[in-house]
Amino acid sequence: MIFEWQGDNLMLREELKYLKRHKFMVVVLIVLMFIPAIYACTFLASMWNPYGKLNDLPVAIVNNDQPAKMNGKTINIGKELTQNLVKSDSLDFKNVTKKKAQSGLKAGKYFAIYTVPQTFSKNSTTVLSKHPQSMKLKLETSSGNNMTAGKMTESAGNAIQTKLDGQVSSTYAKVLVSSITKLEGGIKQASVGSKKIASGQNQVNTGTQTFNSSLQKLVSGNDQLKSGSQAFGAGLTSYVGAVGKVQSGSSQLASGMSKVNEAAPALGSGISQLQSGSSQLAGGLDETTSGMTKLQAGASTLTEKLAEYQNSSATIATKSTEFSDNLSEFSNELKTQINTSSTETAQFTQLAALISSIQTTLKSIQTNQTNTASGVSSALANEATELNLTAEQSKKMQAVATQQVNDSNAKQNQTLTPLLAQLQTALSKLNSAASASTNIGQLNTSLDGSTSAASQLATANNKLATSGTALVTGSETVTAVISNARSGAQKLSNGANTLNSGMSSALPQVNKLAAALGTLSGGATSLNNGVTKLNSKGSTLQIGANTIVASIGKLASGADQLGIGSKTLAAATQKLAMGGDQLSNKLASASGALPKLTFNANQSKDFATPVKVNHKEADSVPNNGTSMAPYMLGVSLYVGALALNLMFDAYTPRKRPRSGLAWWFSKAVIMDGFAVIDATIVFGALIMFNGLAPVHLFATWVMLVLTSLAFVSLITWLNLLIGKAGAFLAMVLLVIQLGGSAGTYPIVLSNHFFEWIHPFLPMSYVVSGLRQTIMIGDSSSFDMLVLLVLIVIFSLLNILHYTRLKGRMGQMDFTEK
Repeated sequence: MIFEWQGDNLMLREELKYLKRHKFMVVVLIVLMFIPAIYACTFLASMWNPYGKLNDLPVAIVNNDQPAKMNGKTINIGKELTQNLVKSDSLDFKNVTKKKAQSGLKAGKYFAIYTVPQTFSKNSTTVLSKHPQSMKLKLETSSGNNMTAGKMTESAGNAIQTKLDGQVSSTYAKVLVSSITKLEGGIKQASVGSKKIASGQNQVNTGTQTFNSSLQKLVSGNDQLKSGSQAFGAGLTSYVGAVGKVQSGSSQLASGMSKVNEAAPALGSGISQLQSGSSQLAGGLDETTSGMTKLQAGASTLTEKLAEYQNSSATIATKSTEFSDNLSEFSNELKTQINTSSTETAQFTQLAALISSIQTTLKSIQTNQTNTASGVSSALANEATELNLTAEQSKKMQAVATQQVNDSNAKQNQTLTPLLAQLQTALSKLNSAASASTNIGQLNTSLDGSTSAASQLATANNKLATSGTALVTGSETVTAVISNARSGAQKLSNGANTLNSGMSSALPQVNKLAAALGTLSGGATSLNNGVTKLNSKGSTLQIGANTIVASIGKLASGADQLGIGSKTLAAATQKLAMGGDQLSNKLASASGALPKLTFNANQSKDFATPVKVNHKEADSVPNNGTSMAPYMLGVSLYVGALALNLMFDAYTPRKRPRSGLAWWFSKAVIMDGFAVIDATIVFGALIMFNGLAPVHLFATWVMLVLTSLAFVSLITWLNLLIGKAGAFLAMVLLVIQLGGSAGTYPIVLSNHFFEWIHPFLPMSYVVSGLRQTIMIGDSSSFDMLVLLVLIVIFSLLNILHYTRLKGRMGQMDFTEK
């Protein structure tokens, strides 16, 4: 062991002497140490905090809105919106003309245009009308200039829409509450008035009963009247005076009953109008329920069409899989024939026929899939027509159902089009090839490419079939939601019908009350007329006292009839009093049933935005640069490891090696030392110049050191194994890791290939570990352990490689250079 260590030490000493003699290489290594730091600091500085400068993002707003009237007030929502946006610091809004906005968008001066149409304020007043119109705010973006800016402005548009929804909803709520409050006050006044009418009717009833009682006494005293007719003359004068007083009271009674009778028709008319309104409400709800039934039937039909589409997709996926398997089997058989056949012409002919058959089959699959998607779109259009949906509703239904179909078709076309082009190129090369040996190689390559492409096509079609299943499930969910909504509409319709029935029952009672009031008013008028005439004939009555005595029999008969009429009058006044009480109670009940509504600033806010989201951030990420740091640090250290292997000779020993371990040690000390310093410089530069503030400072440095050591060991092994091709392979591995390490987007948003290779990429553990140490604050022990295992594995592979090459050093000249 001592001997081996001394040998390792001697080789390292010679390596250091070599660097001392070649000072330019030392300078190169020092410069290379700063490349990752420069790369990471510069890139992250350019995107460190873009969301903190959104107020510098220029956006044009064009206001074409015209003021409108609502409840006697002028509203100008477009002007208010434009002024608020220009004053806000969410984006750099510029109020410009349409022409200037369009030219600015094309030139990249503006990244979006918000246009407020002419009818923006007018449409806001129609929501409570029979034909409401939506308020549409037009957004035009230019993702070609910058897609991220387009997404930012689109998010701002969603926020503007939410705010406007709240403002408009608050305005409508104020109007509704005001109307209901006025209705409640009117009903209360009507209730108070009806109570007064009932009280007056009770007084009339009491007077009528008293009059009836007195009249009965008059009838019963008819005999006494006959015997006391002699005394009648003496008391007649007193009677005439009393008749004058009666005439005055009967006049007041007739006047009051006339007013009551005049008000009775208005009461019946109001109840009739209320019944008519409730009947219209019930009819409208019935139509709504019928429409919901049709919509549910249409949704069920849509689900059936989507199920047909899903079955078609599943069939295509199955056929694609069978085609891939058959192609692979045929390719292997043809390769065997090519390698064993002595006739090159037959080989070329067979392969050309195969490629042509592949092209025909792929084009057929592409055509069938396009026809299937077109059939689904046509079925959706037919269903929208049968349901009498508006253009906007039809457009939304088609967008929901066909989005998945269109995306899947686009992905399949992206796979098929390059494949068809490759097959055509291979066929052309086959026809124009000049060398037999070259042709055979090209044929084998084309077969392998076709087989691989067919396998990819089968995988894509299987994904398409899975997407079809998800689409059918979504449609079934929509159908269930529509069914629930129809059930709610039916319940509301039943309630309206019940209200209408109750009003119908109440209306005849009101009509009877009005008729009784008319009868009572007529009787009071007749009574007043009779008493008036009686009073005017007072003197004549005295003169005709004898005639009265003679006619006392007739008076008794009239008294009997008057008694019968008084009983009828008493019954009518009793019914009138009962009707007045019922009306008063109904109005009081209706007033109590109305909700006690108030509307202040807090209620306005809750009405506009009833749902609140309490957002809690589990991890502290101050800016975008900190979020991207784990990814860019891994990339920069990988680039540093690549640069080191390009400039430093990891192969040539400076002294004849005694063992592979000694050879490896002499190189590893310098290269691993470079890796540690490289990681430290990157770490310090980001903290000093970019302001990076890791949660765990030391753990972050350890992660960077392990990352740098792992990448140096990996790339060194590739260079030692296959030379310059190893550097190329290292670049390819870098590209693969950029897509599969989940550095920018979650890995679930990538395609299936990158999801599959994600756990096998070193960069995945680098990004995960640095996220823990820089932002999340949890343990990164597992990621560190993975990197440490990679360092040991590739170091051992390098030692084995040096050991295998040690025997080739016998002819090498180790004289000092």
